[in-house]
Amino acid sequence: MKTIKPVTSMLLADFIDLHRYPINSLNSDEGKSLIAKCHDMMSRDTICVLPGFLKSKAVSCLAEEISQLESEARKVDYQTTMYGWMDNAGYQPDHPRSILLRRRCSVLTTEQLAIDGLCKRLYQMDEITNFVRVLLGYDSLYCSACPTISVRLNIMHENDEFSWHFDTNDGVVSFTTQNADSGGIFEYAPLIRSEENENYDGVSQVLKGDRLPLQADTPAGSFVLFLGRRSLHQVSSVGPTKKSRQSLLFSYDRKPN
Repeated sequence: MKTIKPVTSMLLADFIDLHRYPINSLNSDEGKSLIAKCHDMMSRDTICVLPGFLKSKAVSCLAEEISQLESEARKVDYQTTMYGWMDNAGYQPDHPRSILLRRRCSVLTTEQLAIDGLCKRLYQMDEITNFVRVLLGYDSLYCSACPTISVRLNIMHENDEFSWHFDTNDGVVSFTTQNADSGGIFEYAPLIRSEENENYDGVSQVLKGDRLPLQADTPAGSFVLFLGRRSLHQVSSVGPTKKSRQSLLFSYDRKPN
């Protein structure tokens, strides 16, 4: 895999509201207060949402760049179990391990993005990587050199959905660049499972609608860090809309590539 060369023609302050979110000075009193606030959100609900993280002009430019690439996106439409990393043979059809749920959206991956585009510029900013590292409590963190998944865009149109699932990594970083006119809500059931107890009854309650999930308010420009390994989550079906739902996802590695 080739190492991605950093692009520095756009400054951090052009993207991020550093007055509100001083990620370039995390050792300052304001920076420490921000980290404490984020950790508090993560400990309570396994999610950190920072609205207005991206400046409005940056959001508009990112959304425009993504919209121009939408015609090149690969359509994904399939059904899968929430437990795709496990052997799910032998379970009853109505068991959570057997139930198939739909994933339907459009996807753009790293190699489809311009090397000097805004999506990659944002990803390659060291201050963002360090901010994520501190939030996750890691000693080190690096941008992924994977030519496919280091930067990924999920684009959802009317009737698209990304149904209930768990993540297989510790945390997912995303930026909301555009929301649909209706639907496409991020819903989650925090810490519904553990390494010792899968809590299939609790998962079934969510699937049947007997347990209402939480909903995250993620207006355009939001930074989102979600701990989805033990928290069930989905993006609900997109309703009637004139614009797509755009989510920019960043992948990191704990070792340099």
